[in-house]
Amino acid sequence: MSWWIAQQLKSKNPQTRREAVEKLARESSSSAIELLISSLKDAEAEVREVAAKALGRMRDPKAIAALINALHDPVSLVREATVASLRQIGDLDAVDALVGCLKDPQGGVRWQVAKTLERFGWQPRTDQEKLLRAVALGDYFHAAQLGEMAIDALVKCLNDETCRNRRGIIEALGYIGGERVISVLLKALSNDDGAVRIAAVDALKETRDPRCVQALIKCLKERDPSMRAAAAGALGTFDRSAVTALVNCLKDTHWAVRKAAIESIGKIKESSTVEQLYPLLKDADHDVREAACESLGRLREPRAVTALVITLTDSQTSVRTCAAVALRDIEPNWDKLPEARSALPQLREALNDREYWVRQAAREAIRRIENAEDSPLERVGSVDEKIGAALNILAFLVAHAHRDLRQAAVEALGRFGNPQLAHLLQPPLRDEDPWVRQAAVEALQGLGVEAEAGVAV
Repeated sequence: MSWWIAQQLKSKNPQTRREAVEKLARESSSSAIELLISSLKDAEAEVREVAAKALGRMRDPKAIAALINALHDPVSLVREATVASLRQIGDLDAVDALVGCLKDPQGGVRWQVAKTLERFGWQPRTDQEKLLRAVALGDYFHAAQLGEMAIDALVKCLNDETCRNRRGIIEALGYIGGERVISVLLKALSNDDGAVRIAAVDALKETRDPRCVQALIKCLKERDPSMRAAAAGALGTFDRSAVTALVNCLKDTHWAVRKAAIESIGKIKESSTVEQLYPLLKDADHDVREAACESLGRLREPRAVTALVITLTDSQTSVRTCAAVALRDIEPNWDKLPEARSALPQLREALNDREYWVRQAAREAIRRIENAEDSPLERVGSVDEKIGAALNILAFLVAHAHRDLRQAAVEALGRFGNPQLAHLLQPPLRDEDPWVRQAAVEALQGLGVEAEAGVAV
């Protein structure tokens, strides 16, 4: 080692001292190690950091004591470099000192310490040590499993702006629950990080504590639509006190907020909101229309049948499906209700729509409502419940758009052997498809009934 390098370490210029340390790092002599150890006390943090890294690469046990002292350096980057160097040297004498550093105020240092202890095969001996290790590794779920004792450590991490997964901390606190946690979560609603605020809303939802309602209603006025949507969705887990605020959200400019508000209204099952949901069946966003159908189905109000029957002609298949499910939820035999017949004028208008599937959906809905006036169950007489259900399905399918289904339904009706079913086979005798007409004639013959005169086969 040259005399000149030793002199450079005494320079007033930090850059010169750093360059000298880097030169020493390329040597492996005892004198070089001594000078690097002394550089751990340099006034410049960058010099100390380079010296710590150099000692780690040299892997000389003589540096252990000095590096352990450097674990208390005021600069976190130096502490991180020191921990990494101790890991490189691999001396177990540093374990106890490293365990104490699991309480370091900086998350990056704690993570380095935990990974180093993991490398050394160290295992926690107490719940407190388990907690410190879990938090240091960012394993907040396992920390939460230790219960209330984890709250302070998790809150400390939550307040660390360098923490990369503060949402995970909120979720862990929500898992613990309790009075202290609710206070922390309510405070987190005003956090600068949007992800933290949304996570706090989700966690408060799980508490189901009515004291959270007003705070969540306040969140409905947030500028961030994701936050408004999260709050609207959370309010569905509470009582009816939030209904007015949710109804106001039905006019929100963002589709996700409208959708969340609709879903919450459906969960609360407030029947007075039925009329307010009708306009959402015509919303520009199909996800919103689907949610409106589902919530109306949950409310089970027969007065919603007219609007839902009209929605059977929606341009989106998914919306039409949701409307059909909602109608069944309200009343399995919805087609017999006067509210269903009230929709016929709009259904007939839909027969002129440009889209084929809208016209087809309208046609099927009209057939079902008109056929419901003369239900096969009512005219066949006393039948087994399951057989009756099958007859209703077959009666519907004989007017289906697909000719194969019409033919199959006609043939199935003929196999019942009950002459009282003959009236169901009269419309297929005039079907546009010759094979369906032929099947109807044969089915009637099987029932012992003659086809009407003049029917073309």
